[in-house]
Amino acid sequence: MGPDRFSENWRSNVVNRIQRITVVAVVLGTAVAGVMGLVAFGVHSQGPLAQVLADVGSAVGGAEARVVQRVRGRGRSSQLAWFAQVRVDLSRLRNPDLVLLGAYDDGLPRTLQGVVELENRLGTAFPLVQIYTAWGDKPEQQFPIQLVRAIWDLGSVPVVTWEPWLADFGNRQHPHLPLRHQRDRGGLAAIARGDYDFYLDDWARAAAQWGRPLFVRWGHEMNDPYRYPWGPQNNKAEDYIAAWRRVVQRFRQAGANNVIWVWSPHVAYEYPEAFYPGDDVVDWVATGALNYGTVARWSGWWSFEEIYGSKREHLTRWNKPVMIAEFGTLAVGGDRNAWFQEALAGLPQRHPEVKAVLFFNVAGDATATQQSLDWTFQQDSTILSTVAGALASWGVPRGVYAPVEPTVAPRR
Repeated sequence: MGPDRFSENWRSNVVNRIQRITVVAVVLGTAVAGVMGLVAFGVHSQGPLAQVLADVGSAVGGAEARVVQRVRGRGRSSQLAWFAQVRVDLSRLRNPDLVLLGAYDDGLPRTLQGVVELENRLGTAFPLVQIYTAWGDKPEQQFPIQLVRAIWDLGSVPVVTWEPWLADFGNRQHPHLPLRHQRDRGGLAAIARGDYDFYLDDWARAAAQWGRPLFVRWGHEMNDPYRYPWGPQNNKAEDYIAAWRRVVQRFRQAGANNVIWVWSPHVAYEYPEAFYPGDDVVDWVATGALNYGTVARWSGWWSFEEIYGSKREHLTRWNKPVMIAEFGTLAVGGDRNAWFQEALAGLPQRHPEVKAVLFFNVAGDATATQQSLDWTFQQDSTILSTVAGALASWGVPRGVYAPVEPTVAPRR
């Protein structure tokens, strides 16, 4: 590495550290002020404590987004200028004319900085940012207004993957519900008959009050009989359909017509069409495309075409735009760079139905195996170059400045 390149990387590293320190300092200051205000509020507060905490969190999340914007200057805003009119137009979001990029980062919901850093490495800005939230009584299981607002303030549209974990509701607060250990069996039928309308209606009102577009990916991978309690091991396909339609109905009755509904089966399992809720309540069809390599007995080194391409007919029959909601590969069992090259090269031409690709930027994923799995690639300069080059060939808007190169050696 020559002295000029070394100086450039050193300056980039220092700037990134200063940005992170500035963001953390301001956000911590906002958080402290929020907590002090909460203490002062004390017994005179009105409404549930969860709502007060959500308001404090909203201020913190919004402050972080504004600080990130300020520290980065107009870079991100200028990169997403092309998206400014698209993101407020529901018809265009429901039928986009180009591929929308996005990511989920496991720093969420604590911070958006991981998403911003991945963008920096690729020299682009993601119009979509994904978050995950579960059902339940806890403050973090209510409508995530703080994250939704922070993502919007950064110029993007939130994608909320909403997981119906029914055991997280307390029996004291909801005596009409079965005991926790009894709820998964037939849980979707209970949703369909209205047993959880108390929760749905709170979310629906909050979404309607938010008013701006957001994607909701509810009850994903419902045809997987092993992973989630809302799968077919506990529920009938017709109950899933009835529950989905109930969810959408409650939102629409509350006026939350700003929600874009994303139906997301698992392509590895047969007959996802048995769970399709209907054209009138589905805007997008989604699936994951994660290559686990050889980390487990049930997995192998599978290409993107083997994961998605060979099963695409199960997703395209309804003529809806397709979202690759979780996209990535591990390093165990094959050539990671070649996987990204094969997956991304000419993807819009090979699969014109794909209108969104969301990177799964998670460094400590323990949801499918007992070991922690690392899906991130932003420290591998070879993969970064491959991904950035492929995206450039798509004609995806990339803004005005070049990718930031990592300062560490690529992982093998």
